[in-house]
Amino acid sequence: MGLFDFFKKTSPVAADPALERRVQELIVELRAPNPQQRMAAAEELRKLGIKAASAQVALEEATCDEDNEVCTVAAEALTTIRRALDAAGR
Repeated sequence: MGLFDFFKKTSPVAADPALERRVQELIVELRAPNPQQRMAAAEELRKLGIKAASAQVALEEATCDEDNEVCTVAAEALTTIRRALDAAGR
């Protein structure tokens, strides 16, 4: 088993392509012109927790958003995801 196979089997969204598509849509929404849309995307990613692990880089970028509320929600989402990953031993 190669490294890719390992991550594929241990990824919480690998078995759910619809969920991964939704995470990817939310990543795109993190770059939307409307700050409310960006904030809603970050909040939904936070609620997904470990299932949104693939959004970490986009959330890191969103912590530098021009809107302070977006920064805060993105940081909260990132913290939630990383704590869940730590708890899962990943």
